Amino acid sequence: MVIKRKMNTLTICLTLALAGMVSGCNDDDDDVENTSISEVKDADYYQKKAKEIAAKMSVDEKMNMLMGPGMDMGNGVPQVINLKNDVSGVSGYINGVKNDKLDIPATKLADGPAGLRINSTRDGDSGTYYATAWPIGSLLASSWDTRLVAEVGKAMGEEIKEYGVDMILAPGMNIQRNPLNGRNFEYYSEDPLLSGRIAAAMVDGVESNQVGTTIKHYVANNSETNRNSIDTIISARAMREIYLRGFQIAVDESQPWAVMSSYNKINGTYVNERRDLLTDILRNEWDFKGVVMSDWFAGTPESTAWKQYKAGNDLIEPGGQIEFLKASYSKGEITEAEMTVNVEHILAQVFQSPSYNNYAASNKPDLVQHRALARQAAAESMVLLKNDNQALPLAPSLKLASFGVSQIETIKGGTGSGQVNNESTTMLAEGLQQQYSVDESLTAFYRDYYANNKVEHPGFVAAIGTYFTCDDPLLDASVIESAAQNNDAALITIGRIAGEGFDRTNTRGDYLLTENELGMIQSTADAFHAVGKKVVVVLNVSAIVDTTEWADKVDAILLSYLPGQEAGHAITDVLSGAVNPAGKLAQTIPQYYADVPSADTFPGKDLNGDGQPDEIAYNDDIYVGYRYYSTFSKPVAWPFGYGLSYTTFNYDSPRVESSTLDQGAKGAVTLSVSVTNTGSVAGKEAAQVYISAPEVKLKKPTFELKSFDKTGELQPGGSQKLTFTVPAKILASFDPQKNQWIVEPGTYKAWVAPSSDLNGREPVTFNVSQEIVVSNTTPGALALPAGVNSTDFITVSQ
Repeated sequence: MVIKRKMNTLTICLTLALAGMVSGCNDDDDDVENTSISEVKDADYYQKKAKEIAAKMSVDEKMNMLMGPGMDMGNGVPQVINLKNDVSGVSGYINGVKNDKLDIPATKLADGPAGLRINSTRDGDSGTYYATAWPIGSLLASSWDTRLVAEVGKAMGEEIKEYGVDMILAPGMNIQRNPLNGRNFEYYSEDPLLSGRIAAAMVDGVESNQVGTTIKHYVANNSETNRNSIDTIISARAMREIYLRGFQIAVDESQPWAVMSSYNKINGTYVNERRDLLTDILRNEWDFKGVVMSDWFAGTPESTAWKQYKAGNDLIEPGGQIEFLKASYSKGEITEAEMTVNVEHILAQVFQSPSYNNYAASNKPDLVQHRALARQAAAESMVLLKNDNQALPLAPSLKLASFGVSQIETIKGGTGSGQVNNESTTMLAEGLQQQYSVDESLTAFYRDYYANNKVEHPGFVAAIGTYFTCDDPLLDASVIESAAQNNDAALITIGRIAGEGFDRTNTRGDYLLTENELGMIQSTADAFHAVGKKVVVVLNVSAIVDTTEWADKVDAILLSYLPGQEAGHAITDVLSGAVNPAGKLAQTIPQYYADVPSADTFPGKDLNGDGQPDEIAYNDDIYVGYRYYSTFSKPVAWPFGYGLSYTTFNYDSPRVESSTLDQGAKGAVTLSVSVTNTGSVAGKEAAQVYISAPEVKLKKPTFELKSFDKTGELQPGGSQKLTFTVPAKILASFDPQKNQWIVEPGTYKAWVAPSSDLNGREPVTFNVSQEIVVSNTTPGALALPAGVNSTDFITVSQ
């Protein structure tokens, strides 16, 4: 194909030339190089072009491209260089270039992880520009379905492109180290393999539209309290195996356009100033091709902008502080040659953007189709935690008593940059009314109560807007008893919202249920069970909450998380059986918060007495989530990977199909299993591969997730063979003494199972005859601060 920017003109010229009608065709765009018919627009092409164009830019033009133009903080719109067709509500820009020979439009960057966040209205424009509010990251990851996630990403990417945006600042993929992280709703899992593969699927889906993604927040940004300056103290092995590995998988499998460096420090130095993280590891070890940008207002650019660029942070956002870079250049702290490297990284992505390629945005994405997909994705991803005596599904012929304020104001997503300006959100009360006869007097009570008692909260960033909460009331016993007499079943909805800038707390009304909520569950269960009727709880929550206090009092529990704009329909689809839930937990639910291995160190330690934590020591090291609970035999409420269905599945004939691990670093082991639907309802099943590795030099968790896959919809009696390939690089552990990823010799055990609860399941085995060095890594990278040893802060070890 012809590699040109003005495709229509060039196609005509080539056609005429081939017909013998003309002898040549000139391209009047000086910033685009002529290329042959056979040339392919791959990474090498864009990098070559970036070098050629960067060489034509002045020093000032380069500095302006490295520094964003600033952000409207109430002082007016920033002066963006060569901005064409602006989009109201984007979060930032990459400055363009405009001179006699170069015409590089500014690039538009927008939030967010649950859908495109732009303004729904524009000055002087009567149109509306709604985006789809998709299920939150934690819910999508609970699907364990990379095909479904890629489909969501593709639809999201269409909205990004058709609304005129170039890159989205998503997906978020930090590890859910502690359940109180306020931003957990944006993130995928406590496990890096699941996080990495779900992120890669999202990236591939979005970028299939020729728009960019930004995986974030790189790295170890696992709390929000004092996030801009907190110092994460962490071992190199934990960084490699837990916190970096998901990012590495996403880079390996999808090569996103961008990576966003995180706010926090690592072992004493801001991430965006660490060359070992941004260049040695990300680029040199992983071969990342894209652009690295800072988080908004991260670090101290007023004094260290030059350090960020030299470290490999190509773009400072939102910027507006170009004078600091110019001063550093004048003092010789950074050279033009060093800045040119950063510029080339940026240009290689800008050249792929819709703005650069003059794409005419339609402003008409298929929101109707996307609404249907959002409903499907949410319903299929929900996790059925409990279903005693087939309490669910609830037949549509039943009359329901629906309790809880969250049925009235069902929470679609979290607060902060993860918000989406969608046209409408279907509340649970509305969804129920479309499929059930609902006790209207009870619903009306909650509707009035919410209207009179809701509390407005300011957004973390004023421009992003406010949100509302409302605590559940304490109901009179007579109201509940009347509802039990006049309805066939009870539904209780518990709601929790969280968001950017704040962590949650292990208190009532947050991680723990309120006394009113506990009383509502107890009184409802007593009244309905007394007359032989079922009680179902829906958890409409941003992240996990305690269930130990109350789970035994109800018949069924559905974890819906925050399901996006189709929340009410999607939850009702699962309750009614229109959709068979196929989600599984992407994070462990502990029996008690105190059981979490990082409970005593989260969200950090105040060292200077200002009331804010300054340092957070990752005392759990590599034993995060299920790795800890399984290794140290700590009982949990609901295990990682767990989720029920309205049908049942058998796992037959697990086996090792083949192993090429004797071939060394490029080898792999392949396993398989046959999954059969043994129940009476069609359903999908997410199968997981856990592997226990021998301990030769390195202590290891009892087992770790190494692969997963999901069946298609299996009819009753239907079977599907699943095959899992685990390459040596995924099987490997990190040896910090030798700076190597290694596969140790010995006998490995592998389970193909429905969850991380492997009790009663027999493993298959395979052998590794000698140590495999998968890769050598950067010596000295990620070193602890001077004078600090791992034994000073790691409290969880074998």
